[in-house]
Amino acid sequence: MTLRKKIFATGTAAALASGGLFLTATPAAAAPGDAACLAAEAELRTALERAGLEAELVDQLEAAVDAVVAAQVERNALAQAALDAAVELEAALVALDAAVEAAADVDIEAAEAERDAAQEALDVANADLADSQAALDAELEAYNEVVAEAQDALDVALEVRAEVAVDLETAEGTLVDAEADLAAAVAAAEALDAALAAQVEADAAVGPAEDALDAALAVQVEADAAVGPAEDALDAALAAQAEADAATVPLQEALDAALALRVEADAALRDAEAGLATALAVQAEANADLAGAQAAVEAAVAVQAGAETALLAAQVDLDALLALGESGADPEEVAAAQALVAELEAALDVAVGNVAAAQVTLGTAEGAVADATVAVDIAQAEVDAAAAVQADAAAAVEAAQADLDVALAAQLAAETSVLDAQANLDAVLAAQVAADTAVLNAQADLDAAVAAAVAAADAVAEAQAAVDAAGSIADAEAAVAVAQADVDAAAAVLADAEIAVTDAEAALAEAEVEPESLVEARALVASDEEFVAEAEADLAAAQAALDAELQLLADVEAAQDAVETAEADLDIAVEVAVEAQLVLDATIEDLADIRLELGDVGVDVEELEILFDEALQACGAAAGADGDDDDTDGDHGDDYVGGGDADGGIRVDVDNGVVVGPQAVPSAPWSPGTSPSHWVPGSTMYSTNQGMNVQTAAAGTGSSADRGTGLGLLALTGAGLLAATGIVLRRRFTTEG
Repeated sequence: MTLRKKIFATGTAAALASGGLFLTATPAAAAPGDAACLAAEAELRTALERAGLEAELVDQLEAAVDAVVAAQVERNALAQAALDAAVELEAALVALDAAVEAAADVDIEAAEAERDAAQEALDVANADLADSQAALDAELEAYNEVVAEAQDALDVALEVRAEVAVDLETAEGTLVDAEADLAAAVAAAEALDAALAAQVEADAAVGPAEDALDAALAVQVEADAAVGPAEDALDAALAAQAEADAATVPLQEALDAALALRVEADAALRDAEAGLATALAVQAEANADLAGAQAAVEAAVAVQAGAETALLAAQVDLDALLALGESGADPEEVAAAQALVAELEAALDVAVGNVAAAQVTLGTAEGAVADATVAVDIAQAEVDAAAAVQADAAAAVEAAQADLDVALAAQLAAETSVLDAQANLDAVLAAQVAADTAVLNAQADLDAAVAAAVAAADAVAEAQAAVDAAGSIADAEAAVAVAQADVDAAAAVLADAEIAVTDAEAALAEAEVEPESLVEARALVASDEEFVAEAEADLAAAQAALDAELQLLADVEAAQDAVETAEADLDIAVEVAVEAQLVLDATIEDLADIRLELGDVGVDVEELEILFDEALQACGAAAGADGDDDDTDGDHGDDYVGGGDADGGIRVDVDNGVVVGPQAVPSAPWSPGTSPSHWVPGSTMYSTNQGMNVQTAAAGTGSSADRGTGLGLLALTGAGLLAATGIVLRRRFTTEG
């Protein structure tokens, strides 16, 4: 192998290892399974098998590439965390600027001066209020003393009036007692006079009462003698009634039996009539069905006639067209006429079928009408038989009723005789009772007259004793006159006491009227209280303003603390990202060492490079999207755009400790220790990777489980392509040994 070929082989292996050609290629535009892509892939695999690479070396290369991918994923995650921390720092700085701007006009001294002035005004108002309150208290003390003196005078007057009222009440009670004694003496004298008069009347009533008793006893003897004949007449009437009652029992039983037969005959007649009604209903329904069937037959016949007429006319038209011949008739008209004839023939067949069906239905309806007529005749015969049985039963009931009516008339006459005899006996007994009552009443009247005479004598004795106890009327009248004089004297004293109370109440009312000085003192206190309230409101407003400005300063301090915390978090995140970049650089160095070993393999490098290019083009890897540096002149100048988008455009400068995100707006790069207020999220900083410029695949690419697919999918990452190379070599070694 010449030196030139060795250099080419080394460069190709470096491209395979470093991914400078396709390690971060974007997804292929060609769909998996594309014919051109599969053909190019097969040719590339064949060339790789001819290269004669050792399996152990390929395994080392795969492991090194996997390490680079894992380190790249870790570096990207930590770098993104650093960028997120920078965004949080920027937000904290914005919040700090807002807090500083909000607190720009804060003047704590002025606010405190206003608060102190409001406090001094409040103190002055409170002092004035204390002075006016003291003056009011003095006025109230003097006022209360005057009112208390007037109240004491009123209390004394009320006490005197109460004592005098008690004396008047006592005198009035004595007068009432004296008047009661006088009334008792007068009543006792009047009661004695009435008792004497009643005694005279009672003694005079005893003689007539004795005469009335003798007359009542004579009437009682006559009434007792009339009871026996009346009882005999009642017994004879009762015997005749028993005979009449016995004669009605068999006649009633005969009537009941006749009525039972009539009830049975009535039920049988009702059942027969119900059967007749049912048969008539069935007959009516059958007649209605027959009428409907007849109408259906007539309608079907009419439709059939219409179909025959239409078919005849259409056939005439068709015959006329056919008579013209092929030269004279329009074929389309002939075809239409033939189609119409066929259609009308089909309609005629349907109409004929409908007529036949309607006639069958009519025959069925006529049979149903005949059956219903027979059923009606049978039901009518049953009704007539039941009616005849009912008539016989009714005649039997009438005969039994006539016999029973005769027996009942005799029974009624016997009952009337019993009633008359009973009425006569009742009248005799009533006369006897009346006579007995008259005797008892006469005896009672006599006893009452005797008792009244005795009671009148006792009442005279009691009335005389009451007169003796009440004393004379003259003595009672003298006691009343003395008691009345005492009442008049006590009433005069009470009138004087009432005047004294009225005067004391007027004096108290006059004393309770507040003097002008007290009213003025109250008004002054109210005014001072208003001033105090206004001063307190002013103080509260001044204190609130001071608190608000103090809160603004506190917000600035809190924002400053947040900025310091965000800066510290950002420093830590950048430091961790730089460490991850160093780990990535180390894995790249390991991959570069393995790359150098590939340079000693003797292969046709030009053919392999051509096959790589053809495979990438066939599988849709477009220029500018292949993940390489796209640095046209190799100087990392203005045309340098980095190694593709597989890492999200994030760069980590381990020399300067800088993390760079995708460029959004032009800005200077930011690094820890510089002023963060000039950093713009998403700004770009150029960085230099340690070692080779290797841009690996994004997170989650190239797992060992996914390394058996075609080039259309493996072109997503260089690691997948290298894995495909390793699979080809393993297959070769497995086949050979």
